[in-house]
Amino acid sequence: MVYHSVFNESASDSACGCSVLPLRTKCKGPAPLKRDEGQDILDEVLSYFKANMLYKTFDVKGSADRVLIYMTLYVQLCLKRITKQTKDKASKTLYALAQEPFTIPGEAGFILPGFIPAPSSNEEGELWRQYIKQLREEVGVRLVEKVFENPEEGGMPGKWWMMFAKRKFLNKSFEN
Repeated sequence: MVYHSVFNESASDSACGCSVLPLRTKCKGPAPLKRDEGQDILDEVLSYFKANMLYKTFDVKGSADRVLIYMTLYVQLCLKRITKQTKDKASKTLYALAQEPFTIPGEAGFILPGFIPAPSSNEEGELWRQYIKQLREEVGVRLVEKVFENPEEGGMPGKWWMMFAKRKFLNKSFEN
């Protein structure tokens, strides 16, 4: 059984069927600032990442699960990009990756058309794009700290993270 988000029951705004949840972040974007020290959605993404990567199906239980699915795929792409890089180089690579243009639901080439519905308006689509960009920036910062936390790896990414770089989640992966 996959790990579902505890934020599925949270009352929050949404865009394209995804919850716009509070974040502990310094990155600019539409997500409300999380004031307490509890977990946010990106903490969940990183803590459930390894376990969820082993599953080929995911039964969506709520709008936060959609964020969890998309960001799990994005973390897998990040790991692909930072293979054999140092911590400083990985930080720069992931920041640049977060700034790259990406498709939104309803556009041709979107990776999760069956999981995330198309926006009902241009404003909703733009809100989703800004929120996901904010998540991508913040997860890049946090992921570098997690992947490079073991000094015994000699400045290289941890093997227990990098083993998931080539694995697919839900039989999908970003192509770029």
